[in-house]
Amino acid sequence: MKRTLLALGAWALVACLNGAQAQEWPGRQIRLIVPTGPGAATDVMARVMANEVSKVLGGTVYVENLPGASGLPAHQAAARATPDGYTFLFTNTSGMALNPVSFKQLPYNPATDFTAVAMVADLGPQMVSVHKDVPVNTLPELIAYVKANKGKIDYAVDITAGAPAVLARLLTKRTQMDMAEVPYKSAAQMVQDVVAGRVPVLVSSIAVVRSFIDAGDLKPIAVFSGRRFPTLPNMPTVSETLPGTVMDGFFAVVAPARTPPDIIAKFNRAVDVFLKTPEAPERLAAIGLGTSGAGTPESTARYIADEQQHWRDLAVELKIEPQ
Repeated sequence: MKRTLLALGAWALVACLNGAQAQEWPGRQIRLIVPTGPGAATDVMARVMANEVSKVLGGTVYVENLPGASGLPAHQAAARATPDGYTFLFTNTSGMALNPVSFKQLPYNPATDFTAVAMVADLGPQMVSVHKDVPVNTLPELIAYVKANKGKIDYAVDITAGAPAVLARLLTKRTQMDMAEVPYKSAAQMVQDVVAGRVPVLVSSIAVVRSFIDAGDLKPIAVFSGRRFPTLPNMPTVSETLPGTVMDGFFAVVAPARTPPDIIAKFNRAVDVFLKTPEAPERLAAIGLGTSGAGTPESTARYIADEQQHWRDLAVELKIEPQ
């Protein structure tokens, strides 16, 4: 009986402390961990968001970059952080959905180590583009062209990015296009080679190729999202030709598991305020992202869970073996 009373007393004390902490929060700087280096598109977006969220919360949200290794260091650090409301993680499709099917062992568990906070971008698709002189303008034309030139057409992909390589394999499998992969470990070198005509086809994020499309060096063919991209309304989706071939991609904020719900709710509202400003969609579109708003912590958790299942299904279809 004594032990039970002591346990109840301890639980009540923790609950009171958490409640008091949530009321006083933020009492110091908030760390937002970002899984890329400074200057990358993800980092730029995180810093813009951190600055605006800081204004709403009345405290400072600062970015801590932990790049490399497919985002493993950043996710591990966030998973192991004290769940006191002073550490958040700017995560994405790779960290929460692709890594679990790519690695046999992860230093974090996407399903149990985090609490969903807010969606930032629910549209971050990969796209197919071609060199300006390739005589195609649509995905059906590309499929016909590749089949007419069996074994002669290659595609470029940045293998360090993860998702583009998987989606390129999915596209070639579902269309039965006989294209060989030309792997790159540098997006800059990859695009340079495609623009120079060394490789005719490219699968990448919109951000990687947007300036080259605008300059007329590359032609956009199709995007792997469930809806057309807002600033490229004339570019069809892959699913318009191949129904069900969809991968929207996402960027979201999560926190260490057991972070107080009141704090989660406050951060969610701050992100929502930021995303509803006129500038936010424009800034997102500039780096190849789109948003439907922050949603709720619950809707964000459901979205991430759905994406995780989607990638598990892709792994089975493509026979992806975790390394």
